[in-house]
Amino acid sequence: MKTLQSILIEQHLTQTKLCNELKISEAQMSLLINGKRRMSIDIAAKIAMRLKISIDDIFEALNFAKRNVKDKEKSA
Repeated sequence: MKTLQSILIEQHLTQTKLCNELKISEAQMSLLINGKRRMSIDIAAKIAMRLKISIDDIFEALNFAKRNVKDKEKSA
C-alpha cells in the first residue's frame, strides 16, 4: 500500500509544486497527506487528475496514512 507522499515521490513531484498547481496551501496539503484532515471529493479529483490516478487510489493512500498516524499515536 502506498501513501500519497510516496506517490508524489514516484512521480518526481514535490508537495510544494502540487500545492501551487492546485492552489492549496502547503499546510492544508500536509494535513491531508498525513491523514490528519479529511479530503473533499473536489480536492481528491484535482489531485487524481494531476497524478493520473483514480480517486479511489487517492482515498486508499489517505486511509493508509491515517492508519499509520493512529498506530504511531497508540505506541507513543
